[in-house]
Amino acid sequence: MLTRANQSVNRAEIAEAIRHAIQRGDLVPGQRLVEADLGETFHASRTMIRYALVDLVHEGLIEHIPNRGARVRIVGLKEALQTAEVRTVVESICVEKAAERITDGEIEIFRQIGNEMKVRAESGDTAEFAELTNQLFHEYVRIADQPVAEEILIRLRDRNIRHRFRLSYRADRARVSLPLWLDIIDAICNRDPEAARLALGRRSKSAQEAMRALAKEDTVSPWQRSF
Repeated sequence: MLTRANQSVNRAEIAEAIRHAIQRGDLVPGQRLVEADLGETFHASRTMIRYALVDLVHEGLIEHIPNRGARVRIVGLKEALQTAEVRTVVESICVEKAAERITDGEIEIFRQIGNEMKVRAESGDTAEFAELTNQLFHEYVRIADQPVAEEILIRLRDRNIRHRFRLSYRADRARVSLPLWLDIIDAICNRDPEAARLALGRRSKSAQEAMRALAKEDTVSPWQRSF
């Protein structure tokens, strides 16, 4: 997962490797990050590891617990919803710009992604559907060509990684979210910035409602769920 055999790595590379491990779910919220273990993995000093962890603390991915060290940060529902709201505002800029700048060749790519999403949603392939939504996200952010917005969006998505994974891999989520994603594709391909912004807002609202529903499930006992 994090091994970089027989060569040392720098602070940025260590932070990037840990960041990717969190994104993939290899490191889960609440999991401790032991400096000595990471140092052995990367052939790096504990000081270098500590600097890398500080960078991730600033990004909101890692937190330091007094007398216990670093761990992957646990983001509660309230913060997750606030993060989603801010993300929607920034992401709206990207879908609007993408709708203005998309080329005919890129429209073809978007349509292909949309068609593949339909296939995956109908077959219940949640993992591949989630990967396609991630691909679509990166496509319209790339087309938008807004580096500052992109940097902010990546950090906000990473911060909500636990909630995003739980939501994406629900058995019914692909079919529920499919038409919302297709609306975004249609709006961008039709070169309609306003429609793209509104479609993104509907998808975000649906995701936030689903996060609230998941949180309610967490507070209900298994015995209550059976009735």
